[in-house]
Amino acid sequence: MKHPNPVKALSLALLVALISGCSTPGTVDRTNANSTTAESVTIDSCGREVTFDTPPERILAVGSEAPALLEAAGAGERVTHYAGSLQVPFDASTQRVVEQAERIAEDSHKVSFEMILNSGVDAVIGTDITAGVDLDSLAQRLEGAGIKLVTVSGYCAGIEGRSTHNLSGFELIYRDIENYGRVFGTQDQAAASIADLRKRVTAATELVGDHAARSAVPLYVPAEGTVGSYGGQSLVSEQMELLGVENVFADVPKRYFEPSTEALTDAAPQLIFAMFLPTGSSQVETEQDVVDAVRQRPELAGIEAVSDDSALLPLNYYYTSPGPLAVDGLELLANRLSDG
Repeated sequence: MKHPNPVKALSLALLVALISGCSTPGTVDRTNANSTTAESVTIDSCGREVTFDTPPERILAVGSEAPALLEAAGAGERVTHYAGSLQVPFDASTQRVVEQAERIAEDSHKVSFEMILNSGVDAVIGTDITAGVDLDSLAQRLEGAGIKLVTVSGYCAGIEGRSTHNLSGFELIYRDIENYGRVFGTQDQAAASIADLRKRVTAATELVGDHAARSAVPLYVPAEGTVGSYGGQSLVSEQMELLGVENVFADVPKRYFEPSTEALTDAAPQLIFAMFLPTGSSQVETEQDVVDAVRQRPELAGIEAVSDDSALLPLNYYYTSPGPLAVDGLELLANRLSDG
């Protein structure tokens, strides 16, 4: 992979062609709101309407977000197939979901149309299948084979011509859980999960309290290649804002980009969020690995925070992806910042 837009390294690539689930929850026509024998349910998937006449029985979850979102919505047991990493810091219940599912691919962006057909699933929910494939065309091909395609909402902005309709990253997470609850007739459990996540977000922001505002740069540090950073359209930037931390690149209208050495040095961040993506085979697999990697980077040598243990905060990339783990990541950062 070239310089990871870690989302591409993950399932981002998968998302561009895969799925849908972005804007409004859509319409629901049910005689019993919690009945799985109800009529049809229509949800909006990144601007494309997807209608379910019956709840899917066999789901392929692509990428790390879909299994956790489905489990939160009360439909984790419907995940029969999984394409993605097992290095994700899932909660215990989601871990059981992915371990019990048949794993069709280790790399979520290497899922093919044929692999989906051969899996025998009736729905695909996640990021995208492959870069360069038209989302609508892919959805039509799958629909012709009796397979629904739904995209994780947090990735909609990364698809050309699609939009997140200015909803925050956390609101998109809640929206997905609500949508999946509608599809599977598990609205009560979905609502309870959303309420719990909202409560945890509030508690995390209150934990940081009135600490003096600090500036920080969110860096993605690969084992090889160019260091990347995240602009104002990223979920990690939103996490920082909730915790009273200023992203020095918040004004950059991008999710991910590669800043120059001069831009990093001139920004003079007081904190560094050193993000890494564990794959099981990289040279940057642990928090200590990424700290060491940051301090070995000559282009970062001019930033004072690099040598300060209290200012250099390792962060597993999965804690910033658009699923329930983003709340875990917010809590993790809140604890570290409140101790600092």
